[in-house]
Amino acid sequence: MRTRCKSKCPGTPEAGHATQTFERRGSKIKVTIRNIPASVCPVCHEFYVGRETARNLERLIERFHGKHLHIPALPPADVTIDFAEAVAAMKAA
Repeated sequence: MRTRCKSKCPGTPEAGHATQTFERRGSKIKVTIRNIPASVCPVCHEFYVGRETARNLERLIERFHGKHLHIPALPPADVTIDFAEAVAAMKAA
């Protein structure tokens, strides 16, 4: 867990959850992932995720935004994903 926030913020991040929306230029899909396990600063609300969480986020987003230069041809959509449920489903598959 992160012990310091940004350089000018006096806060100390605490274990919590965050919500983040991901958009990619060229993609018509907006992906919102909620309940992401993170260290969240109570002062500035900046959040930080660990490596394993970051890898799981990349795998979740890749289905909608593609990888590298390839963007899937999907219709416009707003997608909301619960992180814990989606990771559990990926591990079960």
